[in-house]
Amino acid sequence: MSFGGKKFRSRRQQLAYEASLAGRYKKVLSKHPFLSFGLPFCAAMVLGSIWLSSFTAVKYERDDRKVQEINEEDILKMKKNQREFDIKEEYYRLQGLSEEDWEPVRVARLKDESENVW
Repeated sequence: MSFGGKKFRSRRQQLAYEASLAGRYKKVLSKHPFLSFGLPFCAAMVLGSIWLSSFTAVKYERDDRKVQEINEEDILKMKKNQREFDIKEEYYRLQGLSEEDWEPVRVARLKDESENVW
């Protein structure tokens, strides 16, 4: 058996409740729900979005500072410090990496560990 969500109040308690801020708000809310609840809620969302957009702008401004236009002097300095590239030299250099002295060594097993031989 359900008694509902309405709370029982005596006549004096009901008059005190209707005179309170919560009682007046509930009365206005039942008459004009959009003006008393929907409009303030939407206004809070819009104002919050505008307020938070400044924080988002800081992120994009920081990213813009990282990507800057390079002038000709900086390009010349970068080219000056760059080593010459020869495709044959790079090929032979990479081939030499595999010729180092190394030998495949089996990892030691623990005392009771299986060998996992299939």
